[in-house]
Amino acid sequence: MATDAETSEALAHRFHMDIFNDGKLDAANEILSPQFVFYIPDQAVEGPEGIRGLATLFRQAFPNIQIRHEDAIATPDKVAIRWTARGTHKGNYLPPWNTAPTGTAIRIQGIDWYHIRNGKIEEAWLEIDEVGVLQQMGVISAPQA
Repeated sequence: MATDAETSEALAHRFHMDIFNDGKLDAANEILSPQFVFYIPDQAVEGPEGIRGLATLFRQAFPNIQIRHEDAIATPDKVAIRWTARGTHKGNYLPPWNTAPTGTAIRIQGIDWYHIRNGKIEEAWLEIDEVGVLQQMGVISAPQA
């Protein structure tokens, strides 16, 4: 089944908005292929079940998370989205850091690349400003000028 660029872009938007922003974890089954792999720094999360688990951890760390899509570029089989997320750090941050809650307002920036096949997201890659997140949490200090 071929998809057009608009359909692929809408599918990729749902990844953030439905699953991570709104906590609609069942959307993972609708939009992700059973073979889905999400490549994030230092690990890979597999399948819709893996994404539901990751989203649950992320939403526990930032229960008031709001993700905004800044830019998107789409073709029928690939989508890139540049995004910004804002939330308050109220739960343990994700492995490998497992940072205890700081109560700090956090701004996270990233870019996700999606590969779409047969009307579902098959693979995604995350590039995120992890250093910036950890600096905001006070885990590491900013370099001196």
